[in-house]
Amino acid sequence: MTLALHGKSKTRQTWLIAIAVAMVAFAALAGAGALLGAGDARATGTVMYSSIPAALPDNVVSLAFEGTQAKEFGDRVSFVAGSGSKLGSVTVVLSSWGCEAGAWYTGNCATTPGATFSHPITLNLYQAGGTTPGALIVTQTQTFAIPYRPSADTVKCTGANAGKWYSTADVACYNGLATKVTFHFPNPGLAVPTSLVWGVAFNTSTSGYSVIGTGTACAATPAGCGYDSLNVGAESLALVGTDVDPNGAFYNSVAAGNYCDLGAGGTGIFRLDDGCWAGYRPMAEFAAPTSPTDKDQCKKGGWMTFNSPSFPDQGTCVSYVNNHS
Repeated sequence: MTLALHGKSKTRQTWLIAIAVAMVAFAALAGAGALLGAGDARATGTVMYSSIPAALPDNVVSLAFEGTQAKEFGDRVSFVAGSGSKLGSVTVVLSSWGCEAGAWYTGNCATTPGATFSHPITLNLYQAGGTTPGALIVTQTQTFAIPYRPSADTVKCTGANAGKWYSTADVACYNGLATKVTFHFPNPGLAVPTSLVWGVAFNTSTSGYSVIGTGTACAATPAGCGYDSLNVGAESLALVGTDVDPNGAFYNSVAAGNYCDLGAGGTGIFRLDDGCWAGYRPMAEFAAPTSPTDKDQCKKGGWMTFNSPSFPDQGTCVSYVNNHS
């Protein structure tokens, strides 16, 4: 079988899946010092699990939802011991191949710097389960501003790289642009088990749990719809915590040939796809909540209370109920 790479292909084991591939190796990022340890604090709290390197490349290997007729994609993970049982945020890496004008596959991509498109994305968290996830713990949908990939660089990206944009940080030409989206859970956080299955889902013109269709305004343009060129990062660059199924991922596609087992375990259901994912890990980070303090988040004389589930960093200071330090 073949590993399809958005217009290119190469032989790999016995499975077929459309993946957008970063064109340079970042193995060094997975080495010492590349990833924050379990005890390191980020803005949203202690890292409980992470497959995202601290220095994220400008693009990563990614799973194309429209290209593979995918509905949901994720992984089964276990958190670092002692990192807590409350979840404050989940960050997922996406790869955007969409252009404001033109297209990556026609070599004439043109994007105004900073241009974005809005699209709703859903995060689902489930009990760990077995070959299929257990009971749904929570689902959260949020609309994000997704950046279009930069314009084609006709000077630095030529020949085999023609049509790609140039990353000065990575000294490389890419078709896609890595970007992160974060789902927040208000303090005191969401109670979660030490192991769970996560999945990210969104709709495209012909894929998803609720297909958008091709009658949209963007579908009628040469550039197409940005969400049809939106992928989910799936590269093994780093790990904090445990990837419970290191050679598998949780995946839902209607196309049997996109599974490791060629659909023998079922299609159109979110299930463990095991046996051919070595080197490809769905990219997400789970972090514990940050406890609000009057020093960091309140005006003098009050606690911070959160009043927006979608944006828990926006809150209101209220009067003390009890004395605290």
